[in-house]
Amino acid sequence: MMTRRKKEGEGEKDKSERWLLTYSDMMNNLLILFMILYAMSVIDLAKFQNMAQNFSEAFSSDKTTAAQSSANTEASEYEIEEQSATADSTTKTADQQLDNVYQTIQKKLAEEGYQDMVIVEKGDNYIKFSFGENVLFYPDSATIKTEDLGLLKCIGDALVSIESYIHSIKISGHTATTGQQTTGFFSWELSSDRSLSVLKYLVETCSLPESKMTISGYSRYHPVASNETEASRQLNRRVDIKITRIGSDTDQQSTSE
Repeated sequence: MMTRRKKEGEGEKDKSERWLLTYSDMMNNLLILFMILYAMSVIDLAKFQNMAQNFSEAFSSDKTTAAQSSANTEASEYEIEEQSATADSTTKTADQQLDNVYQTIQKKLAEEGYQDMVIVEKGDNYIKFSFGENVLFYPDSATIKTEDLGLLKCIGDALVSIESYIHSIKISGHTATTGQQTTGFFSWELSSDRSLSVLKYLVETCSLPESKMTISGYSRYHPVASNETEASRQLNRRVDIKITRIGSDTDQQSTSE
C-alpha cells in the first residue's frame, strides 16, 4: 500500500515539471528570433549607410558638375564676346585701311597721269579696278604692254601696304563680241590668259600672296556695254581686279564653308 502511494507521488512530481521543458524551448526560440532580428537590423543599417553615402556622392558630383558647367558657360560667353569685339575692331580697321588705300591710289594715279587709264570703283567692302584692252594689252594678246607696267605696279604696291586686311583678290578677264563668226575657244583662252598675266605680275613683281588670289575668264558673256560700236566693245574688252576686305560677307561665307 505504501509502495503504491509512493509511485503515484513520483508520477505527479514528473508531471508538474514538464512546463520547464516548454518554457526553455520558448526561451530558446525567442533568443533565436531576437538574434535574427538583430542581424537583420545590422544588415539594413549597413545598407542604409551605403545608400546614404552613394546619394551624398551623387549630389556632390551634380553640384560640382553644375558649377563647372556654369563656369564653362560664362567663360565661353566671355570668349564669344571678346572674339566679337575683336572681329568688329578688325573690320573697322579694315574699312579705314580700305578708304586710305582708295584715296592714296586715286592721288597716285593722278600724279602719274594714269587717272584716265583705269576706272576705280569703291563699294562698302571692296575696291574694283577696271583696265580697258588698250591699256594693258595689245589686241588679241595676253602679254602686258611694257609701257603700262608702271600703272599695274602703282596699284600692286598700294595693295601690298594693306595686304593683311585683304581677304581676296579676284582677277577676271573679258572679251567682246565682234559680230564675226568665230570657231574654237579663243575668246575663252584670251580672257583667261590675260587674267593670269596680271596675277603673275602682281605676285612676281609686287609680292602679293597667291593664296588670296583667284582668276577667271568670262569670254564675251559678261559685257558692261552693248557691242554695237567699237567704243562700247572696247569697254567690254577689259581686265577687272576686285579686292575685298576681311570681315566682308564673302569672307564670312568662305569661313563657314
